[in-house]
Amino acid sequence: MIVVTQGHEKGIGLEVFFKALSLAPAAWTEQCHLIAHKRTVLTHLKKLNLPAEIDDDCIYLPTGRLKCDWLKNSSKLPASTLAMEASLEVVQENTNDILFTLPTTKDDLRNSKKPSQRFLGHTEYLRARYKTEALGMFFASPHLDVLLLTDHLPLAKVGATLTTRFLKSKLQTSLSHLRQLEPHLNRALVAGINPHAGESGLLGKEEARLASTLSGIKISGFKVLGFYPGDTLLKQKQSSADLLVYPHHDQGLAPFKSLMGTLGANITLGLPFVRLSVDHGTAFPLYGKNIADPRGAFFCLRKAISYQERISGKDSNHQGQGPQP
Repeated sequence: MIVVTQGHEKGIGLEVFFKALSLAPAAWTEQCHLIAHKRTVLTHLKKLNLPAEIDDDCIYLPTGRLKCDWLKNSSKLPASTLAMEASLEVVQENTNDILFTLPTTKDDLRNSKKPSQRFLGHTEYLRARYKTEALGMFFASPHLDVLLLTDHLPLAKVGATLTTRFLKSKLQTSLSHLRQLEPHLNRALVAGINPHAGESGLLGKEEARLASTLSGIKISGFKVLGFYPGDTLLKQKQSSADLLVYPHHDQGLAPFKSLMGTLGANITLGLPFVRLSVDHGTAFPLYGKNIADPRGAFFCLRKAISYQERISGKDSNHQGQGPQP
């Protein structure tokens, strides 16, 4: 089952999700389980002019029956947090489930027990919830795969955060998980933290300090190579089997989003289940205009289906179904 959270009620998440379902094979709808406010869903369906009927806990779409859990209103917690809390109750019952989170804002993800505590993103929320620092932020696309060693972290803190223990734990957790989800990947090319990968110590000592740790990381099925200058790491990529690894957020997402736009999936590695999302935000200016591009959501749905079948031991053969990005 693919458990889908509604995201921000004034964002484009539900729009691109419903549009993606309308483009997908009918069987995909039956595999999804939406957690959302009924009023929010009704508003989106009306704005999209989609033919649909709601009957108790189901939405009947042209592509099939979509099972739903309806959220109750809360004066203390935003809908995004309520949807996340409810979705985690569902996926924890079956770790073969896939969690598909639609985009929200950073002030809408909060600690359910301490509503004043906010999180910088889904990854930080899940890291606190599952009490693990080793969660990895991975971005997949049809032509480029990127792993970030740190996520929403100020640049000034990146060097101190990348200790030998952190680097080893993050790479071992992320690459081991990727062996299951993306078995075609077999080389991890790691960018340096400093310009020119430190230029032999002239531009920083972090690469020299971490070199022995990096060379000592052994993951079955993966070669880990580096450090390479970040500005030319993309040129080191030789095939679709290469994973590009960047120490900090914008260093990796600048080339990824420049090349792939919104056609990518943001995937959290290291959880008991798979969590993924579109690689774009709420896009508030587009809300209600019925012009948001659903190709990224369609790509994520296709990824979710393939991951679920791979985890459950079934063959996945969805790459040729539906509209191609």
